[in-house]
Amino acid sequence: MSGPLICRSVRGRPNWASLIPALLQGNGIKWKAEAKLDTHDVAVPLPSPGGQSQRVLRAILLSGSDVGKEGCRDRIQRLSGLSGGQDVAIVFLLKQEQGQMSPTAAFMRLQLDLIGEFEMPIIPVDTVQAMPTNLMAFHRQISTSSGHRKTANPARSLLPYCSDRPPLPEHVVNILTDITSNIRGLLETASTPTGQMKMAEFLGDSSETAISFWAEEYVVE
Repeated sequence: MSGPLICRSVRGRPNWASLIPALLQGNGIKWKAEAKLDTHDVAVPLPSPGGQSQRVLRAILLSGSDVGKEGCRDRIQRLSGLSGGQDVAIVFLLKQEQGQMSPTAAFMRLQLDLIGEFEMPIIPVDTVQAMPTNLMAFHRQISTSSGHRKTANPARSLLPYCSDRPPLPEHVVNILTDITSNIRGLLETASTPTGQMKMAEFLGDSSETAISFWAEEYVVE
């Protein structure tokens, strides 16, 4: 694979229809549109040392209207089966859809549905246009790994992207994992005045980007 690919079927999905034009406008990366990808929506080659097989980051594109549907689960399962579950991700669009739960609630439901069965990161994006930037930030992060790659903890893989300006710096992620036990705990902490004060105490100015990401009201059941 010489460059990143985007599946042509994305054009027919209302929430993501504007993605291919956005990619082709150019951001220093040459995307090839109209590729036929059976198990995923996006494929981006990863650096591979000489003599090793080509690594490829594969991702599917989801939004709130997909969450909880059997077809969504089937897609995640097929994605998880690629490359032994390594170098895969879900890109999730945080967009309010008519008649659907809030995007934050859908995002958290998806994350909770994955825990214990599928270990893969979810990359949240506020807009379709933000997808390339956030995906390539994740691409750079995993490009440094090689050899026998451990399956990433899904909560820790998600944390760098729980920010208005992702990814969060490594030291911020480390602190968040120290003061919260999981994603649900982070949401509870970021959603209460006491928790926000705690985050500000440990993170200083860096707490604002993490807290504002969860600004939309969400009730933890």
